[in-house]
Amino acid sequence: MCVLPEPRTFVGGAGKKVTADEIADMMIELQERGCHNINFVTPEHVVPQVLEAIPPAIEKGLRLPIVYNTGAYDSIHSLKLMEGIVDIYMPDFKFWDPDLSKFYMTESTYPEVAREAVIEMHRQVGDLKFDDDGLALRGLLVRHLVMPNRVAGADEIFRFLADEISPHTYLNVMDQYYPDAQVVRKPGRYNDIERRVTGAEFREAKLAARDAGLYRIDERWRTMRSAWM
Repeated sequence: MCVLPEPRTFVGGAGKKVTADEIADMMIELQERGCHNINFVTPEHVVPQVLEAIPPAIEKGLRLPIVYNTGAYDSIHSLKLMEGIVDIYMPDFKFWDPDLSKFYMTESTYPEVAREAVIEMHRQVGDLKFDDDGLALRGLLVRHLVMPNRVAGADEIFRFLADEISPHTYLNVMDQYYPDAQVVRKPGRYNDIERRVTGAEFREAKLAARDAGLYRIDERWRTMRSAWM
């Protein structure tokens, strides 16, 4: 998976502006390096720039799938603009309960926005499809990060995916949460998530996905992560 920078990339406080043609050239360069897709991370605020860069990239020979990699807090307007452009939508679904979303993410509307966004994404691209080599070609892949003490609402999220999106939804259940940032800077405020996820909690979440009717639960990332560590 190859990731493109935003049109303005900030590293250590320094930034670099790039034009649409320069972004197109980056995509072609990544293709020539052998990348399997072009992955735009959290691109909702730069959708116009992405749309501007795609046509010259195609003219230069781009043929890789376009991935929209997001936390799912996306406007429907922006997503509709990407229809016919994005091949693979890869949203996180972080929290189900509005009150817990407000507490942990400072935004109670996240669950509602995420539900609407995932519905629109699936309407555009459908269930995830692979080629003969196991590389994703087109469709929806939903990620969920399991949190300690069930605060994310995995059970409800999985039932929503199975009942209102598709029982064939491809799901990546992740267990790599660890306490950091405000959780460690304000001890006692976030008691429920001041630790890693346990093996039992992770197994419980995967079982909940299966109980909800989801069966396309990705396991490959765990093998890959083990190889990296």
